[in-house]
Amino acid sequence: MLYTDFKGLKISKLALGTWAMGAGKDWGPNKETDSVNAINTALQCGINLIDTAPIYGNFRSEELLGKALKGKRDKIIISTKCGLQPAHRAVKFDLSAKAVQTEIENSLRRLQTDYIDIYLIHWPDRNTPFEETFAEFEKLKKQGKIRFYGACNLSLEQLKQAAQISNIDFVQNEFSLLKQDNAPQAAFCAQNNLAFMAYGSLGGGILSGKYKKEPCLPKYSVKSFFYKFYKGDMFTKSLKAGELLEQISAKYKAATAQAALNYALKQSKAATVLFGARNANQVLQNAAAANWQISQEDLDYINERYS
Repeated sequence: MLYTDFKGLKISKLALGTWAMGAGKDWGPNKETDSVNAINTALQCGINLIDTAPIYGNFRSEELLGKALKGKRDKIIISTKCGLQPAHRAVKFDLSAKAVQTEIENSLRRLQTDYIDIYLIHWPDRNTPFEETFAEFEKLKKQGKIRFYGACNLSLEQLKQAAQISNIDFVQNEFSLLKQDNAPQAAFCAQNNLAFMAYGSLGGGILSGKYKKEPCLPKYSVKSFFYKFYKGDMFTKSLKAGELLEQISAKYKAATAQAALNYALKQSKAATVLFGARNANQVLQNAAAANWQISQEDLDYINERYS
């Protein structure tokens, strides 16, 4: 496994995301034993960063991760989030100081730990200024409850604002061959000593090469409302992207998903690239992306042919 050294934190270049492990209507059912095996397999592969959030499975992912990491806490970098809570059929945005105080205690309890390595704003809250949220994060840092903090899903303007008023270290945004409108944020991180965490680098699974025809998905599926690559023109573009990645992966005798992860890592200059997995086999396949590195020539080849 390859690692990034960032301010004394040794982070695996590939990280495990746990949204799908929360199961529920977003991703469909998933066995707890499969999720635990996936986490243990990731550790065995050298992956030391695991990313979660309270909203994943309505708290289930954090609870599951807490159980799986019992006795292994010192070997793991935990990244979790705040500011997004389930509310009936929708979600509630709340990054007020009071909400953060409640959320951190609940996350610590569910994760069965007394500190979180990386604490992130999940989505910006238009009703709460960054100053209030990050001031609370600073308090948590002084209390030893978090080590580093940052934010997810920021526009470039929001990122510049956050960096100006706070000591953020991490920025987590979606980035893949199919989703490159966050490239300016990734570049800003590279230029300003911030660690960029790329998520969605498999496009919700579509860049694994699994789908050759447009699937019929329920409305509540993540692949319908969040990763919008499964229908119409975007599905056609995803097939084109997949063909390019298949060409490159064949050259390296690797799986298509590995080429997608390698592409995102090098193109965004990310500190780490997250991938989701529902079982140990998926972890093993994706983790093998660390066994090779895409060349600049092949990166240019993809960029020249995909737009």
